Amino acid sequence: MVSLFNGILIISTALYFVTLLLFFIGLFFPNRRRTGKQYSVSVVVAARNEEQNIGNLLSDLTRQTYPAEQYEIIVVDDGSVDATHDIGMSFSKEYPNVKIIDAVPDPDQTLVAKKNAIHQGIIASGGEIILMTDADCRVKSQWIETMVSYFTPETGMVVGFSQLGTKNDHRPLFEKLQATDFLALLAGAQGSINLNFPLAATGQNLAYRKSAYLQVDGFKDIGHRVSGDDVLLLQLIHNRTDWEIRFAPDEASFNTSLPEENLKDLINQRKRWASNGSYQLKLNKKFFVIVVNTFLINLLILISLPFIFTKNTIFSTLLCCMSYKLLIEFIILVKGAFIYHRTDLIKYFPVWAILQIPYIIFVGALGNIGRFVWKGRRN
Repeated sequence: MVSLFNGILIISTALYFVTLLLFFIGLFFPNRRRTGKQYSVSVVVAARNEEQNIGNLLSDLTRQTYPAEQYEIIVVDDGSVDATHDIGMSFSKEYPNVKIIDAVPDPDQTLVAKKNAIHQGIIASGGEIILMTDADCRVKSQWIETMVSYFTPETGMVVGFSQLGTKNDHRPLFEKLQATDFLALLAGAQGSINLNFPLAATGQNLAYRKSAYLQVDGFKDIGHRVSGDDVLLLQLIHNRTDWEIRFAPDEASFNTSLPEENLKDLINQRKRWASNGSYQLKLNKKFFVIVVNTFLINLLILISLPFIFTKNTIFSTLLCCMSYKLLIEFIILVKGAFIYHRTDLIKYFPVWAILQIPYIIFVGALGNIGRFVWKGRRN
């Protein structure tokens, strides 16, 4: 039994190490192809009870370096009961390229929650390029210009980087650990995209051709999923079209969002993200294997911990596997920290690396068997 356990742990660790090593190598691949073409752009923002944030975002979006006549901002009010709609309307009166529309229930009931709101915004849009961000994000003045510059003729989707908080802000350890986790996730995402094996994206910073969205029938096949308007759409475009998917590593395109303020909200958010893990079996079987193996290696390590104070061979295997796991995670985090100019987060690696073991097991399990709440809507 011990030999079998050791063998599974070794195989799982080897697969995990090789996978992350490939993503690390992918971070060194050049990604310099740009275009000067000025596409027509529609920035679509689904907003639900965002009166504290929507004004800041719209201020950023109306101060872009991109020609105002070349882009529109569509705020889709997704059933807000606060002042979100009023704030959006005040901007639309001042800026001709700002529009606010009210999301209505999908008559076919195939699109739920945020996907329904985003879809309505896209259908109402007139741009060739759809740019996505969340209502609680902040964007730089060159965001649109920079993201659009990656749309060379063969490119159908561009994934951008988003950070939780900024380098110089003073936040508690809990929020810095979230920022570290998100940085590691997006570093892996960039590495996989550079290898033409796109796995992940964030709706906080994402762009795609409207034609590519329509080519895969939008969210039709994934509309029943509460989340996944980013990563699941990425998989559809990658699997069903010939469009290339790229990552934008230019700092001018980096967005900023806010970390969750308490553990309850963080767990709820990450359960929502993890809820799409099992669905990858249908969209991307290789990605599903990676997700399962990531869960498995952390589970096996946790099970092995009681043997630390014994002379059992499991301890020796655990020590070796943990070393390889920490090594590959560390070098990806460090490389990502330099790419995204967040070297301040490197010092949080030891705490993050230890805590993510029970965190991945807990969130991964609950995300696929439990329930979660999003913007007051219960899954």
